[in-house]
Amino acid sequence: MPYDSWSEAVIATFEPSVIDMAALVEIHLRTHASTSAHKMRGKYRSAVYTFDEDQCAAISAMLDVLGREFPAPLVTRVLPFRGFRASDVRFRDYYRTDPGRPFCRTYIDPKLVMLRETFSERLGDQVPQKV
Repeated sequence: MPYDSWSEAVIATFEPSVIDMAALVEIHLRTHASTSAHKMRGKYRSAVYTFDEDQCAAISAMLDVLGREFPAPLVTRVLPFRGFRASDVRFRDYYRTDPGRPFCRTYIDPKLVMLRETFSERLGDQVPQKV
């Protein structure tokens, strides 16, 4: 897949004194198929986009360390941020607008449970509670 093609992503802004970048990268890796080259990988790549060389180096090092904790090699790439366009309005705030959707119950709810159980000390009340 070309690195300059579009992919689904979010731009995360955060306060390092509240949660550091390493925790965010780990959460990203643990909340999607970061070790799988599954059939949809051609459409949905696993990546962390960076804004400069220092961030690229830091995240690459984090992936090297965190990758040792996974049962298979990470497929997550570190790629340069080249642009961003907002998703279609019908997909924005997808979980917040209707957490009862089958996709939300099947895929998002279990990830939120895992986040609360695994990262509660770091996240506090930042993980949405089931509505």
